[in-house]
Amino acid sequence: MTATSQEIHQEITNILDQGVAAVKQVVDAYLEDRSTERDMNWLCLQMAKEFGAVIIHTDFAREAIRGGADGREMDEYFETIKEEVAHYQAYYNLVNRTIGKDTEIPVADIYRYLVTKVEDGKLVPDPHMLEMNDRWPEHHGYMACRGDYVKTQHPWVAKVFGATMEGGAGGWHWCMSQVPQDDEFLTQVAKLQKGIAIDELEHGPEELAALCAEYSDDFGVDLEELYTQLREHRYQEVRQRNEQFLYPLTEEQMESIHQQLLGKTLKGFNLYNKAA
Repeated sequence: MTATSQEIHQEITNILDQGVAAVKQVVDAYLEDRSTERDMNWLCLQMAKEFGAVIIHTDFAREAIRGGADGREMDEYFETIKEEVAHYQAYYNLVNRTIGKDTEIPVADIYRYLVTKVEDGKLVPDPHMLEMNDRWPEHHGYMACRGDYVKTQHPWVAKVFGATMEGGAGGWHWCMSQVPQDDEFLTQVAKLQKGIAIDELEHGPEELAALCAEYSDDFGVDLEELYTQLREHRYQEVRQRNEQFLYPLTEEQMESIHQQLLGKTLKGFNLYNKAA
């Protein structure tokens, strides 16, 4: 039976919502075993991730200009860059308020966490980032975006992964916006993340709906395999966040989440369905 664009959109949206439920288990584990080291590690790496996003979207804008974009077409690129800069500055300011603006950032090499360039519309990691693979393997695994699978598929599949990757992070920001405000640090975290979550939860659903409307059986995509690969990528985000929080969950606990995602037994938080 041929799947409709609405059915495809619904299934992918469900996967994103279940991914939020999976990531929340990592956030809960962090909250149960917090430390100053964990607080600063996730915060500094997220700051670096937002800085990397500024570079990425600036490169996308440069590629658009090279492709002939002009005039008002560029305003959308500028708005995205401006948003990413605001996110970076919010984390940077929280770091300064937490440790003092003259204190050395406690996580070394953070600006090598996400360093990429855009070539022919694709992200290409910089050698300085690749040198950090052994230090942050789960992050690198997430950024690979199921590349071995995607590169064998119709280009539509890569666009779907791009949309779920861009918008999927919104679920983590939402989880962080819900942290109990037990101290000044968490109070500021919740406030900061709420604003970012609102921004991020708009990206994926908007692009995903348009992509699903473009779908054709002529693309030759095995949809069940696509859904499985998307679930695996949501699990890789769980691993990346666990690494970012300095491993509050054990491998046994991680595998349990993996099976929950693949077995479709997680109850989603209805974030993406609502946004859609």
